[in-house]
Amino acid sequence: MTSKHFISKKEAKRIWEAMATYGIDISGENLEVATLKSISAYYIGGKPMIFQNERIIPSVYLLNYRNPSKSIVTVDEGAEPHILNGSDVFAPGIVSMDSNIRKGDMVFIKSIKGYFIAVGLAEMDADDVMKTRKGRAVHIIHFPDDDMIRAFS
Repeated sequence: MTSKHFISKKEAKRIWEAMATYGIDISGENLEVATLKSISAYYIGGKPMIFQNERIIPSVYLLNYRNPSKSIVTVDEGAEPHILNGSDVFAPGIVSMDSNIRKGDMVFIKSIKGYFIAVGLAEMDADDVMKTRKGRAVHIIHFPDDDMIRAFS
């Protein structure tokens, strides 16, 4: 890993704006960055809060630090341990889902207890998930203790 360094206000603004599209306000936060291979991690207060590879991904730390206001999928207690191990989210385990979610959207997985446990990509529109209650609904791309967290912690 390269050493961490603070980024320019211009670069920080790009990250702030990307997070704002998910309903996450980090405007004004000082961001440090470290890069390893093709992934960058942006830190707030020494914790990796945002990852960037081909897309910008808020970390589970950031989701619990600054709760997103949209794209939330809430899962039941039975689904939680599987998701924490990186398993995808299947429709029967979903308690509720932001009705604006469309296939391909980045979504934030929340436990029924109220904390965020993963980030994923919607495999179906929210309406279809809640109507059919069948199939894989979300492909997980980030979860606690995954390779990105381990590489940058």
